[in-house]
Amino acid sequence: MALRLRFTLVYLLLAAIALGGFAVIVYLTASSRIYQNLDDGMTSRAQAITNVLATPTPAMSDQEITERRQALDQQAALGTVFEIRDETGRILYSSTSRAVRGQLPSLSAPTDSAPAFSTHKVQGSRLRFLTMPILSNGQRVATLEVAQPLSETDEALDQIRYVFIIGGLVVLVIASGSAYWLAGRALLPVRRASRLARDIERTADFSRRLPEGGPDDEMGELTTTLNAMISRVERMLLAQRAFLADSSHELRRPLTVLRTNIDVIKNPALSAEERTACLAEMSVEAAGMSRLLSDLLLLSREVPQAIEQGAVDYSALCQQAIEKLKAQDKQHELTSVVEPELRVSGDRERLAQMLWNVLENAAQYTPSGGRIDFRLERQNGCARIELNDTGVGIPGDDLPRVFERFYRGGPARVLRSDGVGLGLAIVKYVAEAHGGAVALSSLPGEGTQITIDVPAL
Repeated sequence: MALRLRFTLVYLLLAAIALGGFAVIVYLTASSRIYQNLDDGMTSRAQAITNVLATPTPAMSDQEITERRQALDQQAALGTVFEIRDETGRILYSSTSRAVRGQLPSLSAPTDSAPAFSTHKVQGSRLRFLTMPILSNGQRVATLEVAQPLSETDEALDQIRYVFIIGGLVVLVIASGSAYWLAGRALLPVRRASRLARDIERTADFSRRLPEGGPDDEMGELTTTLNAMISRVERMLLAQRAFLADSSHELRRPLTVLRTNIDVIKNPALSAEERTACLAEMSVEAAGMSRLLSDLLLLSREVPQAIEQGAVDYSALCQQAIEKLKAQDKQHELTSVVEPELRVSGDRERLAQMLWNVLENAAQYTPSGGRIDFRLERQNGCARIELNDTGVGIPGDDLPRVFERFYRGGPARVLRSDGVGLGLAIVKYVAEAHGGAVALSSLPGEGTQITIDVPAL
């Protein structure tokens, strides 16, 4: 069942319940009020009749009725249907004809002085009866029965009931049409989103967007969120295409070198020295390609797959990376200040890779004789690394893109033509995977400062 129809049916059900409850309450209130007015009128007429009788004798007789017949007939002439019965139930006076008189029920007298109301069906018609005792010196001497046909009352209540039924049906029809139209209007952004999703799935065109600028409500939020999601997917696809293109480009060169050297080695006239040189070059290119593939695999993985969790002696890890760089690099002045016993939670291998990448990057882009300053300290609950070098620096236009995969600025390409541009991308990836952050500032010709924060234990 369509969502629009379900909304309409739910709205219709709620409207029917509310309207039905309202109709029942109003009908019962009106019915109670009408019967109360009817009973009040019958009580007033009964009081008028008892006033005619004045103070009866302890044993009311036919003579007393005869003496007051004229006044009783006047009450009957007003349309009041009543009977007076003595203690034995014998009729002393009746305002009805003899034929009708025999059809009226003989009601039992109330046991106290309060009047009693009841409803009975007589000759197919409903009558309302008031039974009231006639007292003399506090003792009941006779019983007065006043009857009132309920035909007009029932007709009035029937009309009220019919009005509620017909009016309720009309209201429900109008409400259902309105609800169906409103549900369609409310679900219009959902239908647009559904159509757009189907079109994008069919055409793979992620440049399309839902029109915005509508009301600031849940549907407007849905439109904004869906557009943001499509934009993100589009950016991810573009980044994926660029990633595949760049990785293919970077892999093309070592593969070309390997294929060329294999063809050269096939030459039987090749000397032993040349063969050795070809094999050495192939070994270097294969190792470089292996490192590139490892880096690409790391960057392509989700964080939970790439990062293991465990307590790591961050101070010792930093010291090892510094000693490794000192052993390999004799051209730069390297100073370090490492706060001892700093521990973090994370993946020791990835953290070591991040430290080596940032140190190697500083050494590669700092001219001979330059200085590299390394500092590790606890700051604001984090293990903070500050690395400063006196290298070539990074132009301002390149700063926003230095952490992008395969991006290499102009000075980087000049100083190192064999780089692939993944070093800083891996630094940022590993730091953020450990809940940290990376910041970089640089001035061309003056050097670069990079700051890495990782939550400390």
